[in-house]
Amino acid sequence: MFRSLVNSSYKLITSISPLGQSSRGMAQKLKSHSGAKKRFFPTSNGNFKRWQVGLRHLNSGFSAERTNRLSRKVFVDNTQKRMLRRALPYA
Repeated sequence: MFRSLVNSSYKLITSISPLGQSSRGMAQKLKSHSGAKKRFFPTSNGNFKRWQVGLRHLNSGFSAERTNRLSRKVFVDNTQKRMLRRALPYA
């Protein structure tokens, strides 16, 4: 008697599921890489812009032409673009 009562209550407890995304048949949300969000900026045609490196410190010996060239933004290449599409799925 006690065993049947335990089995029936166990079946009742296990059949109840939370009302989360998985129980409603929805897909999981993808997380964006927080470091990539801060460093890369999507353009309208699918490319990404980024800053040039080498301008923060130890650049007092650089010519003015070199510092001006490093201050501009550049587009990423195809290898980085493929990586960024995975890292930033909603960009």
